[in-house]
Amino acid sequence: METEKKIKLAARKVFQAKGYDAARTRDIAEEAGVNLALINYYYRSKEALFNEIMQENLELFRKNLYSITNDPNTTPQEKLELIVDNYYNIFQQEPAFLTFIFKEITNRDKTFVKKLNHRGILRNSFLEKQLVQAGKSKDEINQIFINIVSLVIFPFIGSPIIRKICELNNDGFKTMMDTRKKEIPLWITNMFNL
Repeated sequence: METEKKIKLAARKVFQAKGYDAARTRDIAEEAGVNLALINYYYRSKEALFNEIMQENLELFRKNLYSITNDPNTTPQEKLELIVDNYYNIFQQEPAFLTFIFKEITNRDKTFVKKLNHRGILRNSFLEKQLVQAGKSKDEINQIFINIVSLVIFPFIGSPIIRKICELNNDGFKTMMDTRKKEIPLWITNMFNL
């Protein structure tokens, strides 16, 4: 594996585990198995490395969502299923990443939210046009979007509490999330008469 890629993978792991402020470039170099000088050579600073990793990840989220919400060949219900499925799969593969993103966006300036380039993801998307054609008001559309985000994201952020209250081990939690993944589009469809 090329050095630059090793550094990025290591940095992502260290940033997720420790957060930006507590992560040191020395920790990243040790995790990557490279000399500390190589991090400065490729990225100039911890902040530049962090910004690149965050931008890549946010862009991945944006692209995936954009392609789903702007597909003219799927119904709103199919879009809901695809959105939920896509994000459940991402969050199940990397559960720490979601918590990390929210923590860093909350603790740092809001430049990452601005860089997300959210126009056309939900607002001004083909999905929004379909919802307007179905007679949904702006307020209803906002509620639909908020419900999608809340129902998908909260179980992963709140997983320690949910596991404790529901007495779930890893397999039990995964089974519950697999069930939710199928049910959320139905709940939203029924809730908003789509």
